[in-house]
Amino acid sequence: MRVLRGQTEEVMLSDHRQQADPFLHMESIHKRFPGVHALKGVDLSLRHGEIRGLVGENGAGKSTLMNVLGGVVVPDSGVIRIDDVHVQIEHPSRAEELGIAFVHQELSLFNNMDVATNLFIHDLPSVGTAFVDRRELRKRSDEILTRIGLSPSLASKRIGRLTMGERQLVEIGRCLVRDPRLIILDEPTSSLTARETRTLFEIIGELSQHGVAFIYISHRLEEIFEMCNSVTIMRDGETRGTFPVSEIDHAKTVELMVGRAVEELYTHTKRQPGKPVLTVEGITREGVFEDISFTVHQREIVGFYGLMGAGRTEIARAIFGLDPIDSGHVRIEGSRVRIRSPRDAVRKGIAFVTENRREEGLDLVHSVRSNLTLASLSELRSSLGFLEHRREREMATKDIKTYGIRTPSAEKQVKHLSGGNQQKVVIAKWQNTEPQLVILDEPTRGIDVGAKREVFTLVDDALDRGIAVLLISSEISEIVAMCDRVIVIRGGKSVAELIGNQITEKEILSHLMGV
Repeated sequence: MRVLRGQTEEVMLSDHRQQADPFLHMESIHKRFPGVHALKGVDLSLRHGEIRGLVGENGAGKSTLMNVLGGVVVPDSGVIRIDDVHVQIEHPSRAEELGIAFVHQELSLFNNMDVATNLFIHDLPSVGTAFVDRRELRKRSDEILTRIGLSPSLASKRIGRLTMGERQLVEIGRCLVRDPRLIILDEPTSSLTARETRTLFEIIGELSQHGVAFIYISHRLEEIFEMCNSVTIMRDGETRGTFPVSEIDHAKTVELMVGRAVEELYTHTKRQPGKPVLTVEGITREGVFEDISFTVHQREIVGFYGLMGAGRTEIARAIFGLDPIDSGHVRIEGSRVRIRSPRDAVRKGIAFVTENRREEGLDLVHSVRSNLTLASLSELRSSLGFLEHRREREMATKDIKTYGIRTPSAEKQVKHLSGGNQQKVVIAKWQNTEPQLVILDEPTRGIDVGAKREVFTLVDDALDRGIAVLLISSEISEIVAMCDRVIVIRGGKSVAELIGNQITEKEILSHLMGV
């Protein structure tokens, strides 16, 4: 039995979970922030055991709506009912009382504490009044870890020593401690391997069979269609519809999200390739990749496609001087070069937009201006070595306009920008170095479909300036739509090089699977 404490009544609710009618109703939810009407009368209903996908561009209102449900944001108007009881959710602790758990994209674990303590941080078993009952804590944590597919041996391990995937599962385990009725997952697989993702899906499926409902927020539509029973689509602070996944396809979903057909998402005009910019000849890093050879020309996009762990990123890191090359050669414009560090790579005209923009591509606590000019500081210094702030401001102002970076000010901390705008800052930063070759590693990871189109428009525009592009992506639709040539990587080896009409999903996957 559960207790819901409303403003005027206390109602005992049955813990029976498999019901045909929705147990959660959000009706006509409005929320305004200064200058923004974030939610415009949004309705959302959910049944026990239902897995609901929630999709939309950044700024569509998804996060605000979930923050209302999670007690982080108080709505201006509207009604929330749980089992037909009108409830007020004015604080996250109130959401927890109601059985609502929220796993945010930015995890809230304590890295210097062990897994067991993190799991039960809100309800540590005690001996007396001052000491933690470690034996009971270990017993409880073993049960939770087994339930989420992790080894009980991790209980004593510090969170900071876990992989990102393991941390994500621990965060979900912490939710299970509180016996939730609804779990909200915000981009839960953004840091997971394929195996960890499969484990997460199995956990979600098992919990849903026991009546736990899920709201699953993701930019990865293939996950929405694989995992969810239904999908709610948002745009401009409104819901554009809720559909069973069996009654809607990817193309219609994208069209409702962005207001245009999916064919318009990718912008790439085939151009006549120029002279070779990068030539890689048989490079090898023992145990990682072997005998990799390819060429990237001016005005050309060459794609790398392969499974996670196949060696795609490792090849790019070696070319950029982040990791050593044991044998083989790299040529820039025909001349053999030795690139021992990223500084050497930048001097040779290579830029690298890494897959982890928040940790490797940006300085989150600093301004948009300082991030835009970070890679070009040597060009902005006077003959005496002092930074010319006027030129720095001019460069940042120009970049914000040229790259369509949505920010109220160049002085705003970059961590407050959306994922798509953060990625545009990274791309603009490297373009300021005037590179000959840009390596893009998962450039659209974690950004919405509208921002993807903007990013690829910027990439396509760069080709007109003679830039060569090496594109690494796990989304095969991006590879097919954007690349002039595709190199398929399997087990650290190049198993195929495709061009023109050969670049199809079927052909790529055939080589990937060894068919």
